[in-house]
Amino acid sequence: MTFCPNFDTLQSTILVSKTFHRVFQTRPKSITRAVAGNIVGPALPQALRVIRFPYDDYDTLDGDLSMATACPEDDKSVITAEEVEKLEENCQVVAELEDIYSLMNKDRTSKTSVLTSEESWRFRRAMYRIMLYCNQFSGTRYTEEEIELNDEEILDKIRKQRTAVLNEYPTDELQQLHSVVQFLRSIFISLSTTDLDFIDSLLSTGPANALRAWQDRSYEVIQDDVEFTMFDDEDDAPLFEGYFSLPFENIWTERKVTPPKEDDPASKWILDQVNGANDTCSQCATPGGLKLYTEANWDRFPIILANLLKKNIKRNQSITQSFFTATAHLVASDALGPFIGDLFDFALKIKPEFDGWERTDSYCLTCLTRFLEEHLWIWFREERIKGGWTPPEDCWYGWNCRTQIHKRYHADTKNHLCAPIKGDPA
Repeated sequence: MTFCPNFDTLQSTILVSKTFHRVFQTRPKSITRAVAGNIVGPALPQALRVIRFPYDDYDTLDGDLSMATACPEDDKSVITAEEVEKLEENCQVVAELEDIYSLMNKDRTSKTSVLTSEESWRFRRAMYRIMLYCNQFSGTRYTEEEIELNDEEILDKIRKQRTAVLNEYPTDELQQLHSVVQFLRSIFISLSTTDLDFIDSLLSTGPANALRAWQDRSYEVIQDDVEFTMFDDEDDAPLFEGYFSLPFENIWTERKVTPPKEDDPASKWILDQVNGANDTCSQCATPGGLKLYTEANWDRFPIILANLLKKNIKRNQSITQSFFTATAHLVASDALGPFIGDLFDFALKIKPEFDGWERTDSYCLTCLTRFLEEHLWIWFREERIKGGWTPPEDCWYGWNCRTQIHKRYHADTKNHLCAPIKGDPA
């Protein structure tokens, strides 16, 4: 029974016979904990600590720093049925975040984690500790009256409590936690084209919300989960300012430890090795490492597809309106990756100059962008024809035509999804 991979299997085993059921009744605590360990792994103590918060209804603003040591990680109390459900839910979140972390920091060619068992333990232990921290210091745990007028005395108590909580961990494990915070920060940064002034506010919503934002490809999906206005540029959010950085700074100073650099990668202190860190683009040999694009991360291609239409086609409203409709299912979805893969297969039939470009290779942003620009408009033309569209007479200037931009009649009555036969094709 202790080797059951999950609790559904354990339940099925218990129901097989009365004998098995009696065996379970003799050791329910140890069997349940063993199966929980099979699900969560060696980070089970940290995972249990998350689901057992809050502890004894402590007052977060009473100035007492005991929350730092409340419910220790070596708690061996019985795991209840309700806790089992929460364990499995949180474990799924952490596992999916590990997959994302691995893709971004360990190996760009695999959508599932390739972290070693030791690396995975470091990552998951830190992630559960971050979960706990965000639960302890969630914005929804304070009333507006408690923090109104930016009461410095109250804010100072909260900051001291945050420092006390993180100060319980050894320096090496705290450095690992810092790396995982950097990873969560990178998720939110990747979802915005501008700097996020409220990044600390986003981090305070916790790892589960970081995962939701990644999956939805927008941090706006988590706004409804936050009570306080923190997404308005005109409003300050002193409660969240330096949410992690201030406690870290206090601890590094107290322990006389060299603080991490701002540009330290999220792989530092977590990973022992990075796969393909020195790889170059398959076409232009530009160094790229983990920033290169492969089938595993094509769905995160950062450029809007309509902007990749050839030359002036992208400014032809007659074409772009139809193009948006044809590619709407690809926007912010996992369907984009397979679509780009199919485009590679399509390219072999129409562009001999791209012979040797394989979907299994790695490409820098410039090369992959050029590939898409050369093939996307041709694919769209073929798709329109398959859908019953009959192309009108070709415009002599094709995709390079400037008239299609400002004269709708010309754009509607001439085909510009073609190569120019007049004018400068460059």
